[in-house]
Amino acid sequence: MNDCAAIWMRTPLYLSAEMEAGERTAFEAHIARCPACARKIAEDRNLDAALRSALGGLPDASRLEQFLQRKIAADRRRRHQAWAGAIAASLALLAVGLMAWARFTRPPQSFADAALDHRTEVIERQPRHWRSGDMELAGLAAKTGLQPGQATALGAAGYRLERAKICGIAGRRMLHLVFSNGTRTYSIFVSSHLAPVETVRTVRQGAEQVAGFETGHFLGLVVSDGSAAECAELAYAAARRL
Repeated sequence: MNDCAAIWMRTPLYLSAEMEAGERTAFEAHIARCPACARKIAEDRNLDAALRSALGGLPDASRLEQFLQRKIAADRRRRHQAWAGAIAASLALLAVGLMAWARFTRPPQSFADAALDHRTEVIERQPRHWRSGDMELAGLAAKTGLQPGQATALGAAGYRLERAKICGIAGRRMLHLVFSNGTRTYSIFVSSHLAPVETVRTVRQGAEQVAGFETGHFLGLVVSDGSAAECAELAYAAARRL
């Protein structure tokens, strides 16, 4: 090994005692006869000694490995926590969305109350104080904000108003009108209500079909034992006359 540049490149292996025995013999033979390389190696050895003294000895590789393992584990925990937080936030948003969806799609209490009143008072004919005279019907209609004769005209073609009374639906006073064509009977619940116009919405409540609508000045509910389409048509007929 006669090339000084090669000697300088291999010096770290020599100083760290990692050089093979044969190469080490040739390396030492060169520096024994080359003052420049001998000085360079001596300077490097002194520098290594100074670094060891400043660092308190050679670095402990096992401690470094432990430190790196702890850091990797901490990074994994942070990523896990970040994912867990993101999942929790997504689940919270999903829950809010489901609640909003359920609130939007679930029929109001008024639909259930109207269906129950129709079943108990019309289908099952439980005793109630009905009004059927023209003057009585006009008085009830006036209390609801309807014009004279308007209540009678709410029925679909072929149906006539049989009886009426004031009832409570979801905490609201509504006029309960019962219409019949001789074979079939259905109910209309109506009250004055200032709100944006809403199209007819039909919901099945047990054995009854309920259709609700708002005209801007009145809130209406129609309950029948027919199909959703038939109940909706009865609701449209009433809405056109309000």
